[in-house]
Amino acid sequence: MARSKRQGDGELLWRDEGTRRAGPVAEVAPILRISKAYSFAIPEELADSLSVGQRVTVPLGRRGRPTPAFVTRIDHGPWDATLRPIHGLIDDASFLTPELIELGREISRHYLCPLGITLKAMTPEAVRQERGLRTVRYVRAAVTAEKIEAEGHRLTEARRAILLALGSAGEAISQDALLEAAGASVGVLREMARRGWVEIERRRELPEEDADAGGDSPGELIDEPEFELNEEQVEALRRMRETIGAGAFKVTLLLGVSGSGKTEVYIRAMRSVMESGRQAMLLVPEIALTTQLVARLSRRLPGVAVNHSGLSEGQRSRLWRRIAAGETNVVVGTRSAVFAPCPKLGLICVDEEQEPSFKNLQAPRFHVRDAAIMRAARLGIPVVLGSATPSLESYYLSERRSDWQRVYLRRRVMELPLPKVHVVDMRDEVAELRRDVVLSRALENLLRETLERGEQAIILLNRRGFATKVICERCGTRVTCPNCNMAMVVHAASGQCVCHYCRLRIPIPETCPNLGCGGAMVQRGRGTQRIEQLLSERFPQARIRRADSDTMTHRRHYEEAVRDFERHEVDVLVGTQMIAKGLDFPKVSLVGVIDADASAPGGDFRAGERLFQLITQVAGRAGRASTGGRVVVQTTSPELPALRFALTHDFEAFATSELEVRRKTLLPPFRRLARFVLAHEREQTARSEAAALGERVREAIAALKLERADVLGPNPCALSRLRGQYRYDLLARTLSAGQLRELLAALENTKALRTRAKSLVVDVDPVTMS
Repeated sequence: MARSKRQGDGELLWRDEGTRRAGPVAEVAPILRISKAYSFAIPEELADSLSVGQRVTVPLGRRGRPTPAFVTRIDHGPWDATLRPIHGLIDDASFLTPELIELGREISRHYLCPLGITLKAMTPEAVRQERGLRTVRYVRAAVTAEKIEAEGHRLTEARRAILLALGSAGEAISQDALLEAAGASVGVLREMARRGWVEIERRRELPEEDADAGGDSPGELIDEPEFELNEEQVEALRRMRETIGAGAFKVTLLLGVSGSGKTEVYIRAMRSVMESGRQAMLLVPEIALTTQLVARLSRRLPGVAVNHSGLSEGQRSRLWRRIAAGETNVVVGTRSAVFAPCPKLGLICVDEEQEPSFKNLQAPRFHVRDAAIMRAARLGIPVVLGSATPSLESYYLSERRSDWQRVYLRRRVMELPLPKVHVVDMRDEVAELRRDVVLSRALENLLRETLERGEQAIILLNRRGFATKVICERCGTRVTCPNCNMAMVVHAASGQCVCHYCRLRIPIPETCPNLGCGGAMVQRGRGTQRIEQLLSERFPQARIRRADSDTMTHRRHYEEAVRDFERHEVDVLVGTQMIAKGLDFPKVSLVGVIDADASAPGGDFRAGERLFQLITQVAGRAGRASTGGRVVVQTTSPELPALRFALTHDFEAFATSELEVRRKTLLPPFRRLARFVLAHEREQTARSEAAALGERVREAIAALKLERADVLGPNPCALSRLRGQYRYDLLARTLSAGQLRELLAALENTKALRTRAKSLVVDVDPVTMS
């Protein structure tokens, strides 16, 4: 960089020209909330060891504060700026290939998340810290025996044996193997290293035998079923194999009713990919779904690896390396598995693609389905989205885009009928019995008959805890969380009221906290704990198991629950939505849904879609064998369209109706959304900052001349106070994803997103509006 000083008449007193240099330069993305990339010179000692995707330490800012960053590009050539050098390496190797780096750039741009933070989310920290690996010392000869003796040194028998073994190997060999071959001690080897005769290098490697490395399946086919595919499955597989053989990007929406054999189609499509020497990926929304699925895949396909949050850090680290080395054929996992470093990826399958749990709730707020599509498009490979109740966005795109196709599985395997759905209006039950009713007479009678026949039942209530509120019977005061202004939920087992948002816990109050009232506090509403207790009282001989996030705190709990239900060691499974999808239990003939309308959160435009999906999915657990199935749905709002269409399992009729509503209200898939959520401990500050941000977004839309783009709000969030912070949100609507990216980039570049609020969350393509 040139520096100069002039006299008053402009005469140059001195000039210091920067030296033009040539060499490697690294572009890095700091792991900070900074969107800008920086360039640094690569020191000579790092030139051979540095690669794209590694973390390094760089001097940032005027004071050169050491800051971790990802290397995102390495260039070679002349540069004439005064670049500061990289301080040093954090990682010995990179597990972010150039393909994953570019995927990270796209995710960073689309979800408005700094690239460094995005890349950090793509590789588990346990992998970078080399958890679960062993340190192996490798030895190579630095000089020959002849040179040593020519310099006047005497070679003992042990020293000569070591050099002879190294010469025979021709390359570095492990210290243990060397000492065993030479019959020498480690002391002799260390003395030779001190003299400079041999070089010892430490490497971090996978253990030779590691049975717990994340669920690898046996390396051979064990159990191949004899059944034949039905006509629809054959046609679906034919079309999928066509896309696989074409070697080009294409999205297949596999729309199959529950029990139609979608998993079998996945398995055979993945086998086609494996036969060509490539890898496949199967993404599932819940850890619970992997238990049955992995057991099934492991019996059918060699080299199945399972990646999910239930793995230990050591297991995750070892598994990631095996995937990167191409030692696995199929990767099964939840959200983070979409970034698995498969070197030969040929197919991505996303099961239950509509699930909201596929949306990451921390930066970057990506959706696994969309990230999978982005990755498949970059690699030029097919992606399969499977569901009985696909998202309306996917359903709509499968009609409109040439690189999408829709494939139907309308019939269950073995021509089994779909279960009959019976809706019970609980208002009639309460009016007739004149008391609170938890189990309708229809559900209770059918459950009794089911147990008498030796069959199984699933009871779903999408609320955990014992009671959903505690209220004073005299003055009506409710127990609410002081941090969140939400009703606290009774957990009878612990004797506490719990806030499900900030985790605050207090003893269950017996008398009203209002001074001068003194009324008794009563518990209202119901959660899964209360249903479990009630069923135990009504059916004392039944074996009942509860499955919700209070009881399923570890992977083994899911596995035990699924295993016990499969073995019919449990008669009735009570739980939240985690038991509603993906699991296959042939002896389940009855499904009951309690408080169905409460499963659809108010204020969310996707509430009807979520309700239809939940009812249809849980209904699909019944009648998956010759026993047939019945479904009882209890509700106080039987007139809801989602319930009416769920009665006949008619997704297409529901989708047509709901899409017309979305079209008129200009909501997805007819518009793209970005939600801005501002929070502050002072409500006035949160409200005013949200209003100011709304004006800046409107100004940006006008400046960019974005056709048919607008802003809704600001308004208080559905969860208006959370963890002591008041929350307001606003929605930016655009006609396309390209428009939305352009708008967000302009807001970022003009610093329009700076705010005095305590926090600002930008959620692109939000799936919930709480």
